[in-house]
Amino acid sequence: MAAGKAQSLVYTRVVADARRGLTVSEIGGVTGVSERAVQNWAAGKSRPEGESRERLLELKYVIEGLADVYEDEGIEIWLHSRQRSLGGRSPLELLRDGRFTEVLDAIDRLAGGPKR
Repeated sequence: MAAGKAQSLVYTRVVADARRGLTVSEIGGVTGVSERAVQNWAAGKSRPEGESRERLLELKYVIEGLADVYEDEGIEIWLHSRQRSLGGRSPLELLRDGRFTEVLDAIDRLAGGPKR
């Protein structure tokens, strides 16, 4: 299997993990790409590059942190709900703005301390 195809399959899994809490459209909003681009990543037709890749991998880290605390439904609810620890904003809003560190800090508090 060619290296590019193998990498595309890795991103297929990353998108599948992100879908535990977000829709394809929301993943696009966080990564700064169209819904179609996310669908192509999910299908292994293409892979993210540059800032969209960085944001997708950060999103993967967020989902992994939440999976230590919640089941899939809890992940979805937490990402979409306003959080006092985030100034009344939802984690999804902050992720769209690229504020991953603030969301990760809130997850650390949920999990009882930093695990990074």
